[in-house]
Amino acid sequence: MENKLLIDNARTVFEKKGGNYFGYKSNLGDIVIGGSYSYRFIVHYAKTNQDVVIIPGDVNTVTTPVCTTLEERLWKPGAQAKACRDEIVEQAKADIENLKYRTFYGELRYLYRSIVCNVEFVINKKKRTVVALLKSVGRGSVKSKGIVKAAPSDCFNVHIGKAIALRRALGLAVPDEYLNVPQPTEVRVGDVVSNPPEWTGAVIADDGWPPLNGRCVRLKDARKYGLEIIDDSREEVGE
Repeated sequence: MENKLLIDNARTVFEKKGGNYFGYKSNLGDIVIGGSYSYRFIVHYAKTNQDVVIIPGDVNTVTTPVCTTLEERLWKPGAQAKACRDEIVEQAKADIENLKYRTFYGELRYLYRSIVCNVEFVINKKKRTVVALLKSVGRGSVKSKGIVKAAPSDCFNVHIGKAIALRRALGLAVPDEYLNVPQPTEVRVGDVVSNPPEWTGAVIADDGWPPLNGRCVRLKDARKYGLEIIDDSREEVGE
């Protein structure tokens, strides 16, 4: 009942089906009912309009809004953006696992057009790219590949990159949230930060030991000087 009231009282409602968003309701008359919209459009729209609701799935069975009103805007600034990015990173990790095909021998592989393939990820953090190569089992020939390159203004995250590249290699749609993930808002241990134009280094705990190789900065100093986060994959700290 609460969800129904939110939907009934909202000025604009979008319904998510698969990876697409469709106009469901508009009191403002500025969207097409049944028209398809991108997540990027909805983010921009939600910044300028209050009472925007998204219904994930079938409206008759799932009516929990993803966002609504000024306090829960889709773009989620500050602490909400941090939580939202963390959720999407975890979603990407789970996505990679869910797309895997487990053989009778317990090996994790992928099915591409009925061909069982192994996947090889080629990661170039300097160029900010991730490539997923689907190689046929036995011969090792490349059957398909997916590529993603982070925009210069985006923080690189290897987990999101892998999920996007793998989906592209498999010919699957890429969820809009992967392509429009909020940028990190708080430096954490394991991040890679930059002080343009030249200095980059890893963030370590305030009481941690500096690594033998590579530059580093303590967490308190990274926050004090507002260093830019350029990579929040945090693979070395198990996140």
